[in-house]
Amino acid sequence: MRTIFSAFLLSCLLAACADKGGYIVEATPEQNTSNVSETSNPVLPLEVDQQVAETFVKIAYGLNKGQRFQSTKFLTPILRTWQAAQLIKLVKRYNDFDGERVAAAVSSLKGRVSWVEFGREGSPVLYIELPYWTHQREETDPTMKGTKIDDTQNNELVKEIKHLFVDQLKADEFSVNHRSIRIWWD
Repeated sequence: MRTIFSAFLLSCLLAACADKGGYIVEATPEQNTSNVSETSNPVLPLEVDQQVAETFVKIAYGLNKGQRFQSTKFLTPILRTWQAAQLIKLVKRYNDFDGERVAAAVSSLKGRVSWVEFGREGSPVLYIELPYWTHQREETDPTMKGTKIDDTQNNELVKEIKHLFVDQLKADEFSVNHRSIRIWWD
């Protein structure tokens, strides 16, 4: 539902900007460069159009020169860590949130998490999904047989992520709901 709303919001924003002589976004289909083909299994999460995602984050955070609009509540679709890191870097500073350092921390989780969402709930927010099985980690083939990640291993990763984002990167809120982590800066 959040993804549908985010796509709807982006469409409305782009339409509103174009009506005022602002943004024009052109899209051309890529030449089958994704990890998904008819003969291979998909690698999850699927890649998003990074250029569109960057435009979305810039609009939502009000980062464009002369822009008189921003959204204080939005989330990207689910992303791979490298995609999320590129978007996080766009937000250089927001109180104690340091985009470069947070992006580096997210990048350090590559191959250990399922996916990341980045957005705003007034201030910057991250959602990180942790896998139950090894084949649920990002950029792995979901059709391959994996092994269960037990609660002890999961708790160690949660502890590491909390130390990284709360103790080192000064996040104000850190909450865990099963295998989903929410991290928020004021």
